[in-house]
Amino acid sequence: MSIYESGKNMTSLYYALIKAVQVYDLNNDVVQRAAKKFFSYINSLLNIYSRIILVRYRDYIFFNKQRLRFEIDGYASLQFIHDKLKKLNIKSLIFSSGIDKNEIVTFTSIFKEEKETFLKQFSEKKFNHINIEFSTTEEELSDYLHDGERIKRTYFRALKTTKDLMHNLGTGQPVDIRSSKRVIYNLIDALFQDEFGLLALTTLKNFDEYTYNHSLNVGILSLTLGQRIGLDKKNLVKLGISGILHDIGKVIIPKALIYKSQRLTDEEWETLKQHSYYGVKQILKAYGLDELGLISMIVAYEHHWNYDGSGYPAHRQNQKPILFSKIVRICDSYDAMTTPRTYVPIPYLPHLALKVLWKRRNTFFDPILVKVFTQLLGQYPIGSCLELSNGEIGLVIRQNQSNSDLPIIKIVINKDEEKIDGIIIDLSVQNGLKIVRPIYLQKYGINPASYFV
Repeated sequence: MSIYESGKNMTSLYYALIKAVQVYDLNNDVVQRAAKKFFSYINSLLNIYSRIILVRYRDYIFFNKQRLRFEIDGYASLQFIHDKLKKLNIKSLIFSSGIDKNEIVTFTSIFKEEKETFLKQFSEKKFNHINIEFSTTEEELSDYLHDGERIKRTYFRALKTTKDLMHNLGTGQPVDIRSSKRVIYNLIDALFQDEFGLLALTTLKNFDEYTYNHSLNVGILSLTLGQRIGLDKKNLVKLGISGILHDIGKVIIPKALIYKSQRLTDEEWETLKQHSYYGVKQILKAYGLDELGLISMIVAYEHHWNYDGSGYPAHRQNQKPILFSKIVRICDSYDAMTTPRTYVPIPYLPHLALKVLWKRRNTFFDPILVKVFTQLLGQYPIGSCLELSNGEIGLVIRQNQSNSDLPIIKIVINKDEEKIDGIIIDLSVQNGLKIVRPIYLQKYGINPASYFV
């Protein structure tokens, strides 16, 4: 069994024990059975590892330096333990060989308490095989999440590959298939390392190269949503390629039409809609009829089909899009709404774009996928700018998994409306500081994406 699966199983069993201790007396059969299962499992792990270390770093949990991902399966257990460690200000929870069931039960009985009670009882009771380390600063564990430069390099390499791929298809030059696959694998690795770090880079919006930026951002957003619903790596590769290639048919459309600043005529709109057909032809030319090519062709053709059977290209109302097409439909719409273009120079604020998705669930978008996507990005997605009750303005740089309305922000404008390199604040633990409203940071001459590159 992999380290990841071991960690996932352990947190699930410990969550069951904590919930049992919260409800029943320690000698109750329910508690004792849950304790026996957890002890048996952790004891088997300690035959493999000298110690078991659960670490909370930022909004992640690591099991022996392996990050445990927040997926639908096991989400509740991982979220609960993360939040409990955060409230108790615990950085590391360490189990070592020699631990017995009684020590586990005793520790769990105080682990469920509030911070002051927990600290008092932990110091009074003797735990020989359970140790804890407390947090000091959020940035003290850089060895767990490597330098963000690695993720930035991955993003910009992927952007170059996307640009080369679309350019070569548009000009009839040979396409490097292996390079596009390698990019997706690198993006998946970056996603597993730090999904919010990768999501931050989707705030990059290049006005002059909209098609390339948009295609890559849709690929990344699709990968992130796919991971959250539990797709395996093989299917993530298919989804990522499909996301990047969803608009590939636009290489055939005249650029003057794509970047036209005035409203399209009916004839021009019909021409633009042909990109779904052209996409199939371009992908067939590059990838042939292998599995990856077929999936990408289907997504290119279906990504403007709506959940209620409407949309284009024309199809029977009961003809439903595949899962990957429904994912790309959401991510394509979100990135398009939040990106300035010649005909929409002022984009939607991120939280408003999410509201549009939510309003159109059951009509344009799959309601379950919209719900997961909204939970993933949070009430105020990364890159949002928030006016605060003290007059300062903060940029959302990370999410709190359990407090989507209280993200982690960096102060970028002070009370005197001056640009500053301010402090980082976790709004979920900052008493008294409230969010007044989201704003456009561009009115201060600041591009939010500049803080992530």
